[in-house]
Formats: sequence, structure tokens, C-alpha cells
Amino acid sequence: MRPFSYAKRLTSDLDTWIAKDWVTEENAAHIRASLDGEETPSRLPIVITILGAVLIGFSIMAFVAANWAEMSKGLRLGLLAVTMLSTYGVAAYLHLRNQAGFAEAAIVIGIGVFGASIMLIGQMYHLPSDFSAGLLAWALGALVTAWAVQSRSALIATQLLLMGWTGYELFDGSLHLVYLLPWIAATGLAVRLDWTPAKHLALIGLFFWMFGNVPSLAEKIGMGPIEALVILSIIFVLLWVGGILMEHKGEVFGSAIQAYGALGAIVLFWIGQLIEEGLQGQGALYGLLAAIAIVPVVAFFTSRKIETIALTDIAAFSIFPIGLLIAGAPLGTENGELATAPLFVIAPLFLAICVWLIAFGTKLHNRFLINLGFAAFGAEALYLYLETFGSLLDTAAFFAIGGILLIVGGFVWEKLRRQAMARDQEVSS
Repeated sequence: MRPFSYAKRLTSDLDTWIAKDWVTEENAAHIRASLDGEETPSRLPIVITILGAVLIGFSIMAFVAANWAEMSKGLRLGLLAVTMLSTYGVAAYLHLRNQAGFAEAAIVIGIGVFGASIMLIGQMYHLPSDFSAGLLAWALGALVTAWAVQSRSALIATQLLLMGWTGYELFDGSLHLVYLLPWIAATGLAVRLDWTPAKHLALIGLFFWMFGNVPSLAEKIGMGPIEALVILSIIFVLLWVGGILMEHKGEVFGSAIQAYGALGAIVLFWIGQLIEEGLQGQGALYGLLAAIAIVPVVAFFTSRKIETIALTDIAAFSIFPIGLLIAGAPLGTENGELATAPLFVIAPLFLAICVWLIAFGTKLHNRFLINLGFAAFGAEALYLYLETFGSLLDTAAFFAIGGILLIVGGFVWEKLRRQAMARDQEVSS
């Protein structure tokens, strides 16, 4: 069974290989025919079964909790142990019968029963209430199960539980660095299984943890909002460049890493326009300039391996953190206080980056970058309209003019986007 994404990528690669005389037309036709001949069974029954397993897990928790007070301690422990062992036994039986999807559903039930056991046993023996520790124990149990039987459903449960655990800790305002240890273990299994959804969830978990720790970390080391945004921007741009290099080496997930890096970098740049606080001091400026220097260096060495990255692209990558630095730099005084760069300084820079993003995406044949560039340009234009004319026009006129501009702009923008996509298709074919 081959996923649709695999078939789509292989079909695109075959066209490239034919153009380079690596594969003959006849062999390519045989490969395409083999793809068309494979039957891809529907995943819907498996999905429904796993959802049903989740509901059964909740029902077991509710039943035990409702009758908990009427049971003896021995009966309680026995019921929990038998239920959990039974679910894993059913999972093993189904696995031996080559019913992998239904075995995954049984594993989900087992993980749910394990979590219920932690909470109910803690209540039974009046252990100190520590919701965070309970979540961690639940996540570690799911992680051990995932590694032991190479279970995808257990891996997804682990990643979600870990995010819940770190989210609970971050909500209290504490710096939560220990999350990285189980995250690395879960991410290692995602790479080992080479399963794209788990890789995506691993990145999402990392970003969730990263953004959640920023306020506490910034406060501890004396960074302001702009400094934090610059550091994050550097990380996302490096992730973006790394994704380009991965895709160049033929790694399929490289395009996804590019998308995350580009999206993060453009969103952070836009947020920089909203920050009114400036840099915390001259020392911070020198430190940030040293950190920013990493971006052009990495981009330059990447360009030596990938010819499509030009000097203008290296400069554009560097503009992301530099633009945020400009946004927080004190460029004058206002009411006796230092004032940061005004909107008319940052907005043109952001719009220029959007135009470059469209051109860069076209050059790399990356539709996500093309669409992101158009979406970011349109969002910035709308923001500038609201910011500039919102307080100057009568409410009715404001909405009427805005509506007309949006409709006209939407038509023009969609036409330009389709032209860019068409040019990209012509080049790739």
C-alpha cells in the first residue's frame, strides 16, 4: 500500500528523471502502471475503530470512577490490572492475526486504562495531588509502549500527553526545560518509524514548548520582546534553510520543515510591527548582531551546495532578524522618550520580503512559499489600510471603501497568484 503523497511525489520525480535521461519513457510508464494497479484500502474503518477505542477508554474511566467507592481496594486494583492486561493481550492477538489497525485501537484503550489507573490509585491511597506528575507518568507509560511495540497510535498519544504536561507547567509561568528529554525520545521513534504525521506533531510540540518558554526565559536573562523575537526569527530562518538543504538531498520531509520555518519567520516579522518596546540596551544590540551573523554564514554555505540560492536570497534571509532589530531600534524621541521605528519604515520592508518570497518560491517550485508570500502581502495591505484610514474616515465610508478595495485586490491578487503558479508549473514540466 502506497500513500497518495508518495505516488504524487514519485510521479513528479519521474518527469524530472526522464528529462535528465535517468529513466526511459518505457520504464516510467511501467512504474506509473504499477502505482495505478495497487489497491489502496480505505483507512476509514481503522480511523472509526480508533475513535471507538478512545470512547471505550473514556467509558471505562467513567464506569470505574462511578462505582469506585463501592469496591474494595483489592477489587479495584484487580479490575484495573485485568482490564489493562486484557487490552494489551487483545492487541497482541490482533497483531498476530495481521489486523494491525485494530491492534492499534486496542493499544489506545490500554493507554487510556493506564492513565485512569494512575489517577484512581493516587486517589485511593491519598497520594499528594500533582496533576503534572500524573500526566508525565501517563506520557512515559505511553512512550514505553510506543517503543516496545513500535506503535503509531501510542506515539501520537505520547506526543499529545507530553504537550499537555509541558502546557500545564508553562501555564504556571515556570521555565520547563526538562520537556526536551522525553520529546527527544518520542521524536526519535517518529524518525525511526518514518511516519510523517508524527514528525509534524514533533515539530508542533517543539514550537509549542519554545513559544511557551519565551516569556519566562526572557524575564530571567533580561531580554525584551524584540530581543526574543529576533532570537526566534534566527531559529526559524535556520530551520527554513535546513529544510531547503534536506529537500535538495532528497529527503521528503524537507519541504515540510521549509514550510514551518518560512511561516514562523514571516509571522514573527509581522508581529514585530506591533511591539512598541525597544531594545533593552547597547549590550543587547551587540549580542543580537553577533547572533544574526549566523544566518548569512549558514545561508552562504548552503548556497555553495544549492545553486538556486543566490546572494539576494542570502540577503533576504538575513532581513528577517535584521528587520525585527530595526523595529526595536531607538530611531528618535517621542514625548521625551526613545521611540522605535515607525510603521512606514517597517511596512515597506515587510512588503518587499513578501515579493521576494513569491519569487523565491517560484524559483524553488515551492507552491507553499508562493501562496505564503501572496497571503502575507495581502494581510499586510489590509493591516496598513486599517491602521492608516480607520480613524480618518466615517464608519460607513470606511467599510464601503475597504470592501471595494478587498474585492478588487482579491481579484487582482488571485490573478497574479495563478500566473505565478502557472509559470512554476511550466518550468517544472
